[in-house]
Amino acid sequence: MKKILVLEFHQETNTFNPLISPFQRFQPDCVFEGQARYEQTVKAAGAVAGGVAAIEKAGGTVIPTVFMRASSGGRAADEVFDHLCQRLEEYIKREEFDGIYAALHGATCTQTHDDACGELLAFLRARAGSRVIAASFDLHANITQKVLQNADIICGYNTYPHVDHYETGYRAGKLCMEYLAGNRYAMAAAGVAMLIPPSGYTHLNGPFRQLIEAGKAMVDKGDILDFTVFPVQPWLDIPEIKSRVVTIGKDEEKAKRCAESLAQQLFALRDAAQTPLTDVEDIITAAEENTSGKPVILADPADSPNGGCVGDSPVVAMALASRGSHLRSCMFVVDPEGVEQAFALGVGGSGQFRIGAGFTKGMPGPFCGKGTVRSLHDGYFEPKKNDAKYLGKTAVVQFGTMDILLCCQGAASGSPMIYRSFGMEPSHYDLIVVKANTSFRAPYSTISDLIYVADTPGAGASNLKLMQWERLPKGCYPFDLPEDYVPEKAELY
Repeated sequence: MKKILVLEFHQETNTFNPLISPFQRFQPDCVFEGQARYEQTVKAAGAVAGGVAAIEKAGGTVIPTVFMRASSGGRAADEVFDHLCQRLEEYIKREEFDGIYAALHGATCTQTHDDACGELLAFLRARAGSRVIAASFDLHANITQKVLQNADIICGYNTYPHVDHYETGYRAGKLCMEYLAGNRYAMAAAGVAMLIPPSGYTHLNGPFRQLIEAGKAMVDKGDILDFTVFPVQPWLDIPEIKSRVVTIGKDEEKAKRCAESLAQQLFALRDAAQTPLTDVEDIITAAEENTSGKPVILADPADSPNGGCVGDSPVVAMALASRGSHLRSCMFVVDPEGVEQAFALGVGGSGQFRIGAGFTKGMPGPFCGKGTVRSLHDGYFEPKKNDAKYLGKTAVVQFGTMDILLCCQGAASGSPMIYRSFGMEPSHYDLIVVKANTSFRAPYSTISDLIYVADTPGAGASNLKLMQWERLPKGCYPFDLPEDYVPEKAELY
């Protein structure tokens, strides 16, 4: 009976977010070991649950080790990575095992490591020797050379918004057990020097859906066993970053050809993935003129905590106030000082507030106005069952016809539950500000289809040329890509 060490390390980093994600940031979501908490993770139906199901179905024994999760944010503190490696070292020394399954995000940076997942896999490889290492990743992972050189099996989400966490873990666990049963597969990877904004594509429709369908057709035909398209999370100002395609198959040449074909198709959709952006003032006008009975949704991906941003933009509040709009509107703004002021005033209390623009470099603001505290909360909520999130202490403050959820940190910002959990029903407003890229489209589809993506500043701006890049490699779309550029030839790993 094969024994598999199972671990999880999951945080999406945005290096333009100036706040370090401390060890405490991981604790509200998930920092744990032991069988009881492991079983809770399996019940959550994420990638870990899928990997475990595949391992056990193949007759393997799971050895749970360390599980660490945090919501997206700035670079993780070094103590987070150090704790993870220290505890894994103890498990590796203590347990007998035949392989490792690691559920990772893949776009994780620490204070020291630009490629934390690559460093982690190298750490594991040095201790596992020739034993199999399988890893599952987020679709937005930065699949580096160090990742490719140290993992035998790489599988990633093929959906965006992500709805195949379990299935992805299952794919990785299944291939892991097949590897241990004596099968040896070729893994090929082809890089694309390209960054595209996540707000510009989805597996639900358009060119990206066609790309995913092309990959599935290759699997159905039998040319390959597995594939993943990785359009990397773009807000990483680091020296090694690119989009990539990974394929796994029985035949080396077919795996390479399929990886190259999918990489070419990924590169071909680069211009189509540029998000049409609308000025905030124009969106407000559209909402004021709207007679459909449905609210207008103003998507502000540039300040999306799901994309690692702080969530401290008050830009829409400032625009509404400056034109004296009477739209019934809702939004959230990360502002710990504003939260403390609201708690000091108490429910029903009123005062002058200065909100937002406290962290993100160059963010306009703050928004200033007289507000009335409507409710106070501890900040815990569940965007979905068995998936608790934490915003820190929160307060709902009303400014005329505008309701602002003040919180200490952002999380699950694409879910309507970020409002509903605190007494703000999105469907009752004329204008809903949603700080997310694409994840919001499915849960908000029952509320409204009147969606505008705003042209706003922030650490997650869809217009990547607005960012202050310092370390990005040369020759990368959409910046200085040579006119004769073609995606890389696939290499075997």
